[in-house]
Amino acid sequence: MSGWGPATRRTAGCCGGSDVTQVDIRGDGRTVGLVGLEAAFEQLYALGFGPDDPIQDELLAMVKARNYVPRAAEEAYKAALLREYAAFCAKKSREAKARKG
Repeated sequence: MSGWGPATRRTAGCCGGSDVTQVDIRGDGRTVGLVGLEAAFEQLYALGFGPDDPIQDELLAMVKARNYVPRAAEEAYKAALLREYAAFCAKKSREAKARKG
């Protein structure tokens, strides 16, 4: 199953069927598996938040609730999560337009 942007891909998780999203945090081609990222994105999207809203801290907190994030990498995670959320929102927008026909 593909992700939202070129730096993501989703795979089935090992524990309880949780989805794991592979995200290239530093832009170097190496990915980190994050549990529950799609659920976090869906929640923010349902609340009406867009990628231009100041949600970096909230995104990071949601990810940290289910994943280890090294303190030294928090800023890189914030940037990557916001980039991936923007791609997620763009995909949702395209899907909505396609449904409207």
